[in-house]
Amino acid sequence: MEGYLDLFREMARREKEYSEALQNLGNRIAHPTLRAIFIAIANDSLKHSKLYEAIVELLSNPQPILSETELEAIFKEIERHIETEVRMIEVAKKALQESDDARVKLVLSAILSDEVEHHKVLVDIRDNLAKKEAVTEEDIWDLIWRNSPWHGTPGG
Repeated sequence: MEGYLDLFREMARREKEYSEALQNLGNRIAHPTLRAIFIAIANDSLKHSKLYEAIVELLSNPQPILSETELEAIFKEIERHIETEVRMIEVAKKALQESDDARVKLVLSAILSDEVEHHKVLVDIRDNLAKKEAVTEEDIWDLIWRNSPWHGTPGG
């Protein structure tokens, strides 16, 4: 993936520029729904820029290790957000099914799509990423003693 570093840097730059252009467009128009949509897309582009920057950082530098305290805080907050996303998905689905207005359906579909994706990402972080990035006290003791020639002997 290191061959992609320059591409990812360029994509981060482009997404940021795209975000700024859409933000400016949204700020110039009076139509509240179109303004909200353009600004929302601008925010997504800014998010993409930040994610590309994070990939460059991930591939370029060692990442900090999460402490047990940080990991517990992350899991607690992620669980709360996962529950919230489930409720938001239910609301958006119900409103989408009950709406007859094509404009409202368009906006609700975008919201629902985002909420479903947020839910997937949070579950994936909870189940995969955060666990791999954490080092517990048990891991540290295991590293210290696993191959120690003095493990379990006097003086060790």
